[in-house]
Amino acid sequence: MYLVDTSLWIQALRPRGNKSIQEKLRPLILARSAHITDWIILELMTGIKSGEEQKKLEAFLAPLPRLAIESSCWKIAWNLAVTLRKKGITPSAADSLIAAIAIKNEMSLLHIDQDFSGMAQHTKLKEVNWIEYLKKDTLSTE
Repeated sequence: MYLVDTSLWIQALRPRGNKSIQEKLRPLILARSAHITDWIILELMTGIKSGEEQKKLEAFLAPLPRLAIESSCWKIAWNLAVTLRKKGITPSAADSLIAAIAIKNEMSLLHIDQDFSGMAQHTKLKEVNWIEYLKKDTLSTE
């Protein structure tokens, strides 16, 4: 089971997004192993330019298992931010919350955002970084 970060959804949802990531994510979606949370949906919605795009995105995301942002997630996020800051790492509030939701639900965070890899070195965050697929696709199109 995975919480899929915004960074991956962007690649998966764009018509010209990364084909390798789209192909790897598809079976996880079909198996209902790819989860989302309202915060990630909000981040995705900030890129929407029309009502039609919004309807399409909502229809695509509707069947995905959605993780609640429980009150305990906020405390985990606060503690992550403080712990990481002591180590010289300053995660964004959004990344802290997304990591906290993954930790609370005992899921691996699937992403292409190097910030999460740094966070995982100093916290209980389990992460899977698909950046290699992004690089492969970029190299094959050059």
